Amino acid sequence: LVVTLMIEIPVIFIVLGGSDRLCMLIGRSKYQLLMAFLPLSSAISGNVGLQSSTLTTRAISHGHVTPSNYRNWLGKEVGAAVCLGFGMGTISACIAYWASNFEPVFAFAIMVAQFFSIVTAGVTGTFAPLLFTFIFNRDPGKWGGPLETAIQDIVGSFALLFLSYKILEFFGPLDIDPNDMCGGIE
Repeated sequence: LVVTLMIEIPVIFIVLGGSDRLCMLIGRSKYQLLMAFLPLSSAISGNVGLQSSTLTTRAISHGHVTPSNYRNWLGKEVGAAVCLGFGMGTISACIAYWASNFEPVFAFAIMVAQFFSIVTAGVTGTFAPLLFTFIFNRDPGKWGGPLETAIQDIVGSFALLFLSYKILEFFGPLDIDPNDMCGGIE
């Protein structure tokens, strides 16, 4: 747990790093809404990573995945993560669209971040047990989980904040009510 905690520390800096600029770009209400998607994105991606890790660990223990066929398994699991990412990204975008008072750019930013986070979780959740079993000769159930969780949280936070910022910045600032501005220098 301490190792996971240490690996997770960059999430603090990711959230703190661009928060002011993001808030100034989209306004306080949409910034708070975007931040509300952070635990949702992390939880959904975490479930995908956990399922990928569990399925891969079980497949290894039952002899279905070996050093000679792991690439096929990895490809199938990544394909499943892409499908899950697209589906959950679309659902998250619909929720974001409604919650943001029908702002399509905001919804698109949430969709891209959710997709990226889920695909990364699927890849790390599948790859970690393979790595620890076939390269390091360690128990994948013991070592794979902390690695997958930490990487998924870092990448998911990065995706939600950085990619959202870049998408929202590219399409221009959203309409912000003057009473909804973030604090600035006066």
